[in-house]
Amino acid sequence: MRTEVTKILNLKRFFQIVESNKQNIIYKLEKPSIILMKNIHTNWLVSILSKTHKHFPVFLNNKFTQNKERNIPFGFISDSQLESTEDEVFKYNLEEVPKEKYMLQFNLIVPEQDSMQYFIQWQRYRKFWWSSITTTPSLFSIGDIRNGSNTSEVNIVAKFPWGPETVETLNMKPNHSIAENTTHLSCAISAEKALLTLFLDGQSNSTKEGYLRLHRKMAPFKISFALDEASKNKDTLKELASLLHGRLAKNKISTWIPDFTLTADNQLKENLQMGVAYTAVLSEDTLNNGIFHLLNSSTMLKEQVHVADFDAYAALIFEN
Repeated sequence: MRTEVTKILNLKRFFQIVESNKQNIIYKLEKPSIILMKNIHTNWLVSILSKTHKHFPVFLNNKFTQNKERNIPFGFISDSQLESTEDEVFKYNLEEVPKEKYMLQFNLIVPEQDSMQYFIQWQRYRKFWWSSITTTPSLFSIGDIRNGSNTSEVNIVAKFPWGPETVETLNMKPNHSIAENTTHLSCAISAEKALLTLFLDGQSNSTKEGYLRLHRKMAPFKISFALDEASKNKDTLKELASLLHGRLAKNKISTWIPDFTLTADNQLKENLQMGVAYTAVLSEDTLNNGIFHLLNSSTMLKEQVHVADFDAYAALIFEN
C-alpha cells in the first residue's frame, strides 16, 4: 500500500508534494483532484437520496435539530463541508492509519425490531455504490460482521493485489436519545481515502502507456480536445473548441481546454494520462462538414459526431 500511495501522490497533474520523509507525505491537491473529490461528494449525496427519497425523510444536521416531530425511520447527514482549495495541505501517514479531514457520514434511525434488516440492506447499497464509481466493480466486497455486546460493525473492503483495504465502515448500535426502542445505523467514509481509492483503482487498470482509467461519471474532466496539426486553420479550430467548451459548460459538463501546443497524438496521450473520458479531435474536415472524431478512453474507439449535435449528445452520454 505504501508504495502504491506514493506512486499516486507523485502524479503531478493531480497532486503537489510539499514535503516527504520516511513517515509522512505532505501534499496539496491540484485542480483535477479537487474536482474529483467534489464529484465523489456529489455522487455520494445522490446515492443516499436515490435509496431514501421514496421511503423516509433525510435531514441535514441543522434541519435535523429543528425537526420536532420525527417519524421513525428517518435519516440525517453529517459530513464535512468540502471546500478544499489548491492551497490546502494534506498529510498521509505511511506508518499508521492517516487522520482524515473530510468525513462523509449518513445516519439512519430505525425501529429496533427492523435494525438487522436495514443493516444488511445498507451494506448492499454501499457496496453497490463503490462498484458503480470505479472501473473494477468486482474490486469491492462486504467483510465479516463484528458483533459487540450492543453493537455491530462491518467494513466495505477493496481487494487490491497487495491486500484488502477498508474503504467504508457501517456501524449499528442502540439509540435511546431520540426515541425509545430505536437503533442508530451509520455509514461513514473519508473523502480523501475515497479519492485515493479511485486513483489506486485507476492506476491498477492503467495501460502500459500510463493511461489512467477513471469511471466516466467521476472523471474530473469529461471531455477535452485535440487539434489535427495538419490543419491550416488552427486558430479557427481553437475558436471552435472554445465555442464547444462554452456549450458543454451550459450543460454542466466539465471540460478541459489544453493550450494546443502539442501534436494531436501527444495531446491524446496527455488527455488519457489525466483520465479524460472523451477527446474531441477537430480537423480541417470539421470546418468543411462539421464532423469530428470523438475518442472514448474506455474502449479507445472513435465515432463521428457533428458539432451541431455535440452538446446534446454529450449530455446524453453523461446523463447516467
